[in-house]
Amino acid sequence: MLDELLDWFRPYWTPINFFYYALISNVLISLWDLYLHYRQHRIYKSQQKLPIDLAPYMDEESFNKARLYNLDKSYFGFFREVFSIFQKVLILWILLASILWNWSTQITDKYLGYQNEVVSTIVFFLLQTAISAVIDFPFSLYSNFVIEERHGFNKYTIKFFLWDTLKKFLVFQPIISLLVGGATYIIIRYEDQFFFYLWLFSSGTAIIFMIIYPSLIAPLFDKYTPLKEGSLRSEIERLANQIKFPLKNIFVVDGSKRSSHSNAYFYGFFKSKQIVLYDTLFDKDSPYFKKDQQEEKTETTEESEKEKSTTTETKKSNEKKASGCTEKEIVAIICHELGHWNHNHLFKNLVISLFNLFFIFKIASLFYNDTVIYHAFGFYGENRPRFIGLTIIIETIFLLYFEIYNFSMSIICRKFEFQADNFAKKLNFRTELINALIKLNKDNLSFPVYDWLYSLLLHSHPPILDRINALRKIDDKID
Repeated sequence: MLDELLDWFRPYWTPINFFYYALISNVLISLWDLYLHYRQHRIYKSQQKLPIDLAPYMDEESFNKARLYNLDKSYFGFFREVFSIFQKVLILWILLASILWNWSTQITDKYLGYQNEVVSTIVFFLLQTAISAVIDFPFSLYSNFVIEERHGFNKYTIKFFLWDTLKKFLVFQPIISLLVGGATYIIIRYEDQFFFYLWLFSSGTAIIFMIIYPSLIAPLFDKYTPLKEGSLRSEIERLANQIKFPLKNIFVVDGSKRSSHSNAYFYGFFKSKQIVLYDTLFDKDSPYFKKDQQEEKTETTEESEKEKSTTTETKKSNEKKASGCTEKEIVAIICHELGHWNHNHLFKNLVISLFNLFFIFKIASLFYNDTVIYHAFGFYGENRPRFIGLTIIIETIFLLYFEIYNFSMSIICRKFEFQADNFAKKLNFRTELINALIKLNKDNLSFPVYDWLYSLLLHSHPPILDRINALRKIDDKID
């Protein structure tokens, strides 16, 4: 039966058909995403009054601010998505991958004096990421200095933003080059059996990156300060001891130098766990509240005194009055995060991701050497870069699969969030966690009303009202 199906399909397996499949499927998936965002956009426009069931948790002013902020982001998102559709079509239509590959081989031949597929592939991805960075730069600039600035979140100066963007590019390009070079070598070395060794390499590097990123890479961009001795540190340590969480240290990161959005998380493997709190999380009674940012101030020396005064006044007028969280509420947030650890959510997500990666590599290995795919994207004769061919296969054949996979992971992650909330509730942090969720929702201008289909397919976190209602229930049967 399978052979008969393949025999029927084989006459249609041509370069031109595969090219149009890649083109049409990319456009259709993008249009579907655009439709989902349009559904939510209608909610932002039409829901101008605070719903009655949200009245106990929000005031009309906060609701309206959140609506306007998300409406601005939605308009910008529409433009960015439409631009992205035209960008994808153009990249596919002009066969940009084959053009970049020709440039890469010419550069390799010029500077090495001979052809080397590993080096040429690294050069290819350097060119590709550089082009992407240039295209994305004005969008990032507008997002930070228009939308985020307008609603009081942006803390960047132009000079700091430019340096931060350049530093990220310079730090991550060598890492990407090593990964691309290693993956290309494995495909060349092991040929048809490469999928297993590439999976081992990818899994190992992902785990290593998870270990070294917080301690070696993240401090290159942000300052991590140990949480001062005091009641908050004592309460977090007491909680960690109570549930036998292997806490090694607690840090406060200066996230306020970029944005006033709040966050908290933990990282680390085995017996060395670190907790990280953003300084934007604290309320006015904390020594970390609205921390003086001397580093940011020294980077504005090129502005004239008049421009400085105007900029300062504008920022003050736009400054979002964050309420922050009390110490007990911060402990409740930490308790929620430790609920993820208690239920092994990070490990479960890692296992699912690794199985997913193995499946993708295995299926892709059946096609990676097919001349039809290379010819469809302008690679002819012996000019077949194998790792680039593999990425083309993954980015085209798996488009629908990724949509289904992401939807499935959203369902799993939402369940994990309820479990973590329930963990905090069982440790008597119900009221504090509810208060913290309300404050974070307000401080981050999160809009609490969602289109059901948009939320179902795209949200990894449940809507705040669902979380509050679950926390208020007496029943604790969420396992």
